[in-house]
Amino acid sequence: EHLIMKTWNVSVVGASGYTGLETIRLLVSHPHARLNRIYSDSTAGQSLADLYPGMAEVIPHTLLPMDELDSDDSDVIIIGLPHGVSAAVVHRLLNREYEGRIIDMGSDFRLKKPELYDLYYGYAHQHSDLLGLFEYGLPEFYGDDVKKARLVANPGCFATAMQLAIWPLVNHSISREFTVTGITGSSGSGAKASKTTHYSSRFGNVSAYKIFEHQHLGEVYQSLEQASANKPDIHFIPVSGPFVRGIWMNIVFPCDENTDLDTIFTTAYDDCPMVRFSPGMPELKSVVGSAYSDIGWIKKGNHAVVGVAFDNLIKGAAGQAIQNMNLMLGASEEDGLLTPPLML
Repeated sequence: EHLIMKTWNVSVVGASGYTGLETIRLLVSHPHARLNRIYSDSTAGQSLADLYPGMAEVIPHTLLPMDELDSDDSDVIIIGLPHGVSAAVVHRLLNREYEGRIIDMGSDFRLKKPELYDLYYGYAHQHSDLLGLFEYGLPEFYGDDVKKARLVANPGCFATAMQLAIWPLVNHSISREFTVTGITGSSGSGAKASKTTHYSSRFGNVSAYKIFEHQHLGEVYQSLEQASANKPDIHFIPVSGPFVRGIWMNIVFPCDENTDLDTIFTTAYDDCPMVRFSPGMPELKSVVGSAYSDIGWIKKGNHAVVGVAFDNLIKGAAGQAIQNMNLMLGASEEDGLLTPPLML
């Protein structure tokens, strides 16, 4: 049943974190959505404006404790909790027979096999019986599945960027080896401060981390298995950048001299309203504050580079959740997401 003819009630769990806050900001201007309830155990009882004064007069809601989820009857619940935490919340919602849609922005339902959580995240999944119930919500490739889904797992931010660049190449057997560098803003680490997100460590600095073993590789490989029987080799270097918002990624690979990247990418994203093409490599300034993903490419001889840029909090998290929600409820995919980038 599609609910396009009504206003949807949407609740946000983990509302005081960065992805929860960004989800709320996007919902306020959505043509079909009404923010119903917001939850956060750590800040329950406070208003959102107490934590973020800029929300005064915009979001009057008080943050509720998670216990009150038991009486939530929203059409959609969007979860923005730390990795490893949302599985218990989803289990609880399903146990009390919540009938609405659920979109999880964390990592808890992205991988289909329980053993992959041990491999990529270093912990045993506590509710592995639920993994098969979730659809993987990358709209550009799984939009038809998302439309029929009640439970959706939002992809990771780096994983989204890698797949947008690599999927069309693997699908056309262009290459089996990709060297990837992805630079992310500090907001990608969440609201809780740490040594690597501390201003003194981040400002004016660039540092690599989790080289060749970032956890998002698990979901990328899982997806690319559907694009090609030959598993590609992805050599991924994640980098912390000296800025707050955005992911800028480049993917270098060998290719045949006659490879037509223009046709490959324009065909792949012909019906994808949130993907734009950039002449040459894209820039962060062109996407931050928006839900767009900009993709560009440069080819020389037998090698090429593809660039991807988007806002990690929007296309990398909250905006992608809204995009999935639109598909699940029969709206236009881009509803509530066509705000231009900040540019400055």
